[in-house]
Amino acid sequence: MSPGTAGWPGERRYRIGDPGTESIRVVRPLEPSRDYQVNTASQMRFSVIIPTFKRAQLLGDAIRAALAQTYTNREILVIDDGSPDDTRNVASTFGDAVRYFRQENKGKSAALNLGISASTGDAIIVLDDDDLFPPWTIAKHAEALERNAAADFSFGRFVRFSGDRPPSHSDLWDEEFVPTHDPRRLVVKLMENCFLPNPAWAVRREAQMRVGPYAESMYYSHDYDMILRLARKNEGVFIDEPVLYQRKHVGYRGPSAEETFKLDTVGKWMKYDAILFKKLDREWSLSDFRPFLDEGLSERQEALALLQKGVILFQRKVYGGATRALTDYRRHLRDRSPDLVELRIATGLLGCRYGITDLVAKKSSSSDSVHILSTHWPLSMRAAFASQIRWRVRRALTVGNVGYALDLAKFSWRTFGPSATAAILGPRYSFGATEWRHSH
Repeated sequence: MSPGTAGWPGERRYRIGDPGTESIRVVRPLEPSRDYQVNTASQMRFSVIIPTFKRAQLLGDAIRAALAQTYTNREILVIDDGSPDDTRNVASTFGDAVRYFRQENKGKSAALNLGISASTGDAIIVLDDDDLFPPWTIAKHAEALERNAAADFSFGRFVRFSGDRPPSHSDLWDEEFVPTHDPRRLVVKLMENCFLPNPAWAVRREAQMRVGPYAESMYYSHDYDMILRLARKNEGVFIDEPVLYQRKHVGYRGPSAEETFKLDTVGKWMKYDAILFKKLDREWSLSDFRPFLDEGLSERQEALALLQKGVILFQRKVYGGATRALTDYRRHLRDRSPDLVELRIATGLLGCRYGITDLVAKKSSSSDSVHILSTHWPLSMRAAFASQIRWRVRRALTVGNVGYALDLAKFSWRTFGPSATAAILGPRYSFGATEWRHSH
């Protein structure tokens, strides 16, 4: 790991990995520079909503981060979801700077809905009780929304950190990837990978009212549901700066009705993501899955939407919906060869963050759906479907898990065939790692 060239004052960039495959990690200062100051006389008022449950030991840091914002036209609301700890006393130490509300324990969605109904701002932003805002966060959102009147919401990057204390400069290296060079619609990119947790975006009040309240039956993935509803009809505006420091730590999360230890949350995310995407499969139109903004539903665009929908639903373990969409897409493909855009969409099939081990071990309900991937597809499409096996095998070998690497290769051989598997594991295969081209 070697330091690279700094950007703005105090920033350090680090190259990690081998030449040609290295990634860049950025360490940025906690203190804002003058570039982050905006006109605090702006008429746009922000409501910072902090929902909390049993996090008294961390809540004070979150409130202090909200109070430290350089943009001062804002209110702070703490919504206590029935915490049995010292949450009320922590909030009270900030006096009139914080509006405190308490409800019986109903879950985070209910707490957010209470906060929205009690808020008075022109824009709403959520801050989780264990996370922090850099001092410039609201200023950057205000600037973005004021300069882009057509945007319903603004969103930026976020950086993870660990520990019970606010991060130092050297802690801020784990920045979430945002696919800015991917020309597809924001909602499609989010359906493939949710890179926008709740505190990474701010929404205009009228847009929030238009899409409706948070789903109180969703104890997890409620923010995922909300950002998809917002992005379904609007692209928002991107802030190319970190606007959130997301804390990673051990502890309990969720309401009392479905509380889980934080080390064990993957199963909860999978469960509620599947619930969410089954709903989208039923209720959203095919047009909602179209990859590009500038394309309606001609025969070609319908085919792309079907392929994109099939890939997304397969990622999210909605295998019945994935099978239907891919079967309909296969009819569109007929006997022609897929083009580069279709192949690029197809590479997302195995791009899910979790659940691959179930596929490989044949422990999930995917067995019948996997069958459709192995029959009557051109070799180029089978190789595209299988392409993400390549980096997974390499990662398994890197950490010494030879058995799992072999299981991945066997799964690919069984599902996509020997020719496709040989192609994607060969030394010259690179299509799956290429970025989107700017033209389509």
